[in-house]
Amino acid sequence: MTIQAAPRLPGQATCSSWRDSVIAALIALIGSGVWLWFALATRISLEDAYITFRYARNIAQGNGFVYNVGERVLGTTSPLQTLLLGGLGITFGPDRIPVGASIVMPVFGIAAGALIFLAVRRLGASPVAAGIGLVLFYLHPLVMRTSLGGMETPLVLFLMALSLYFLADRRAAPAAVSVGLLALCRIDGLIWGGLVIIAALLSDYRKPLKQALSFAGVVSPWLAFSWLYFGSPLPNSMLAKGVIRPGREGLLTDPLHFSRLSRFYLSGLAPAADRWLILISVALLLLGVIAVARARRRELLLLPAFLAVYTAAMYLGRAPMFHWYLAPMLLCSLPLIGVGLSHMIGWALSREGSPALRTGATVCLVVLAVVALPAVVREAKTIPRRATRASLVQQNEFGLRQAVGLWLREHTPREASVAMEAIGYQGYCSERRVIDMAGLVTPSVIEYNASSASNGIVFKRITTELRPDYIVLRSFEVDDNHHFKGGKLFETVADRDLFLHHYREVRRFTAPHPELAPLLARLTLYQRIPGAPPNSAPAGLPGEAPAGAESTTPRDSAAPASRLRGPAG
Repeated sequence: MTIQAAPRLPGQATCSSWRDSVIAALIALIGSGVWLWFALATRISLEDAYITFRYARNIAQGNGFVYNVGERVLGTTSPLQTLLLGGLGITFGPDRIPVGASIVMPVFGIAAGALIFLAVRRLGASPVAAGIGLVLFYLHPLVMRTSLGGMETPLVLFLMALSLYFLADRRAAPAAVSVGLLALCRIDGLIWGGLVIIAALLSDYRKPLKQALSFAGVVSPWLAFSWLYFGSPLPNSMLAKGVIRPGREGLLTDPLHFSRLSRFYLSGLAPAADRWLILISVALLLLGVIAVARARRRELLLLPAFLAVYTAAMYLGRAPMFHWYLAPMLLCSLPLIGVGLSHMIGWALSREGSPALRTGATVCLVVLAVVALPAVVREAKTIPRRATRASLVQQNEFGLRQAVGLWLREHTPREASVAMEAIGYQGYCSERRVIDMAGLVTPSVIEYNASSASNGIVFKRITTELRPDYIVLRSFEVDDNHHFKGGKLFETVADRDLFLHHYREVRRFTAPHPELAPLLARLTLYQRIPGAPPNSAPAGLPGEAPAGAESTTPRDSAAPASRLRGPAG
């Protein structure tokens, strides 16, 4: 059973396309039901999505493409999604942007699955292979979470699948337009886009000039606008991550980095980390790669090629291990697993070929059933528990970071500035000028990170040079002198005294379910003390907080950071 695209008459092609569309629609309907249940059960809304929501809200309100009004900094990685949500805000009202995203983004995710099904079918994959891949896509928990969380990920998946669909249909110009939009949706989309363009140029329908003009027609207006408006088309968030990542010494031989990336990727293939599911998934994936390498339509090689190039880019770039980075790889790996499994089924059922091949395939399927089915049952039993946990995590987001943002909006002056590291919920809900301690929307912090020897020095420069009116910190950072990104928050006792001379604790916030992630479950809000001389040394003994620095609310008990361990929220 090989992957091939046999010549078809026009009428046959129409019939086959209609049948494929019906199959895709039926599976998509089931997937939509599962996604709707998960969304209602968890109310999931990811932190980083609110960064884009704030940009979109400012566009809808007429403040421009900005996070802080009057500050032209490209802190979102998805200009296309920002403009789309800004349009929704103009149409339905700025405050409806989060709700609009929760409706529109999952539609793109469902459409992405249907398009990838149709694309691999047009490229010669069997209905069984494409169907297995589509079912795995819709039921994968990481695909659900990233598609329902309000971020740009489902739009990325949709444009990837759309470009492959056009490529399978031998329509090079629409494929180039799709990858142009993908580049505007997220800059790492250029990896997939480059591979699509190369595949089109190597195929028998290459039209390089038409492709180039189509791609340029989409990207050029944004490049011109971003150069004029922001001073650069590069997202500030990408620059911020570039200066805080670990050093590059021993990059290619760093076993820890390789191990982390490997576990991260394999957790996408088998979310429950069941060793049997991982082994089976890897085996079927490799079988699928071998099958597409022998296919007549070489465009299918895009799937394994992207997996290799994208993984290499993550490794060499030391990308942070965020789960939404897995979703583009899953769009490629899950159909390949479907191809591998369908080939094994085909070999076992085929009346052609050697008896040894049929016997071997049959034995593999029996072993697969014996080993995989119990693992799948165990995985299915974890779904309600995983949904419950996701619901509790979301309650923590609403009860902690959203609560901090709402408190700031209700109790601080409109013109106040607030320094914080998590600028999603807190920044969106507070509606205050944000000084971003990660640097995504505050370029000066990027310079501090690039030129300072430690995170503690960066924090000191933020408090003494940018002088925010309020600061939101994780409670353990001051209590245990431990910076969230590593190292000390205060390099010396004098630095701590200087901070406490200028800032007093206002309030502590605790998540509703702190047991889920004790290290991240408490936040402390500090206010700059009115009248404190800028950068002056504190009075009193070293390490002693000056008068007026005590908290206005009771402090929660907190164990040392070194002893606080719990699953990430």
